[in-house]
Amino acid sequence: MLLAMLWLAHATSLGFAGTSSRPAAPFLHARHAAVASDSRAASEAGVDALKAGGNAVDAACATALALGVVNPFASGLGGGGFALVYQAKAGIKPSRAIALDFRETAPAALAADPSEKTDIRPQSGLSVGVPGEARGLADLVRRYGKLPFSRCVEPALKLSRGFSVSPWLAQHIQDEITRNPDSGPKLIGKIFSIDQQAARRLRTGDQVGRPNLTATLERLAREGAEVLYQGELARSIVGEVRAAGGVLTLDDLTRYAPVDRLPLTTTFLGHRILVMPPPSAGGTIQIEVLGILANHATSLKREESPVSPGYLHLLVEALKHGFADRAHFLGDPAFTRVPLEHLLDVSYHRELAGRIRDDRVLGHRDYGTFDRPAGGPARDAGTAHISVVDKAGNAVALTTTINLEFGSRIVASGIVLNNEMDDFARTTGSPNIYGADVFSLSGSEANLPRPGKRPVSSMSPTIVLGDRGVEMVAGAAGGPRIVSATLQLMLDVLVFGHDARQAMTSPRIHHQWEPEILYFEPATPSETLRALENKGHRTQSRADIGKANLILRSPLGLDVAADPRSGGEPAGY
Repeated sequence: MLLAMLWLAHATSLGFAGTSSRPAAPFLHARHAAVASDSRAASEAGVDALKAGGNAVDAACATALALGVVNPFASGLGGGGFALVYQAKAGIKPSRAIALDFRETAPAALAADPSEKTDIRPQSGLSVGVPGEARGLADLVRRYGKLPFSRCVEPALKLSRGFSVSPWLAQHIQDEITRNPDSGPKLIGKIFSIDQQAARRLRTGDQVGRPNLTATLERLAREGAEVLYQGELARSIVGEVRAAGGVLTLDDLTRYAPVDRLPLTTTFLGHRILVMPPPSAGGTIQIEVLGILANHATSLKREESPVSPGYLHLLVEALKHGFADRAHFLGDPAFTRVPLEHLLDVSYHRELAGRIRDDRVLGHRDYGTFDRPAGGPARDAGTAHISVVDKAGNAVALTTTINLEFGSRIVASGIVLNNEMDDFARTTGSPNIYGADVFSLSGSEANLPRPGKRPVSSMSPTIVLGDRGVEMVAGAAGGPRIVSATLQLMLDVLVFGHDARQAMTSPRIHHQWEPEILYFEPATPSETLRALENKGHRTQSRADIGKANLILRSPLGLDVAADPRSGGEPAGY
């Protein structure tokens, strides 16, 4: 009886999904299965797929498609992403972990040297990559799901006919109109099929639909993903891109294919961690950082909390090593030799850990590899992460993106198209092709654009395994801050023993080597900041660092957290 009373109190405090009341907060406990995303409606779409007999893959697909409807600034059929899938029935064998890369590719006619093009803007026709989301999601469901792909499309189709504007969507709409007072209302009007005056008036709680996307989703459900890669809809996408000065062709769409990759794995404090391989830089940085921290395990045990200055100094210095190597080496493995054996080597991590000084930062060029192995030629604001665990213990960590907010700002057949070409480097050592943003990333020849190439991404879908199978599913949105946010969720749980709520609400930091600035969220204690500044860190406040979604195994089921920073909300049963 006492156990039952304690359980009831716990479930009530977290907004237990097994009751008839809807969750009132971004935290809940689910006994059997759960979905965490940036939208209540999208999370519920995933849970509906689970209750209809689907598995974690079906739920992730349904959630992703629904997110593309209700959050058009962040993701959708016009983008692409990465998915990690863990199949529980085979235990923790690596053979049962799958990584699918449905990242966008550069059009065949894209100049190998972007300097040959003039007036290339980050949100223009030339910024559009070949979208991979439709084929990627359909491929996942066909190979690993239990439901027909059409069933996964149904919730998105229903939402496209009418949904309520969330506070987060309303904020992004207003930000777009403020940034672009002339073209912003036109873009918003085109997305929702309303006039510009109505677009300017959109507020939280207003009912909107996406009629043009509805027609596209109807065909997607009826005919499958191929309708976006050949035929009338494909010609519509190509026409809109080329009218905006792009070089996308029907042949680019026809030839696009997702790529199977082997997940990267590491162990940390007795847990097995699965992350995404290149062209994700996130997984490589995560393993490098965890490897460095593992060599400071004694120091970690002495730290009191995730905001202790000693711990944050160690984490920041490790992040700087990881991001320095990202800038030097990471690229599409089909076009460049990424020296993974070197970057993932525990002896290399030991050497990096030995460089870290407790009392000060290092010189800028003292991070990462000094004698850089040959890599040879061979800002994701519009991003969303989904975490799913089903009742059988299968898990999916899926991150999808259109890159910047509202992608390229080009809409075709109701689909907001990506501007993923911004994720390539322009020249060796320069930031993204188009960007001067503080979160633009430096790159090397390994990430220069080439026809058919996939740009490096910071997306970091992550699955943590333990004795009971899946212990954690995590990931985030927010450009390079994705890596920092996802790592801090893991470390808060594995090092400090935090639960899902504590890990999600703990203040975060971010450092990406260049620029030499340590970003912190306002809740970071002032005494911690002073201690870090005394060690030589240049600090700067940032309203939020990443927008994450997290599922943790607990003794009584699953603790689920969507990030309050994004207004997301999980669902489960």
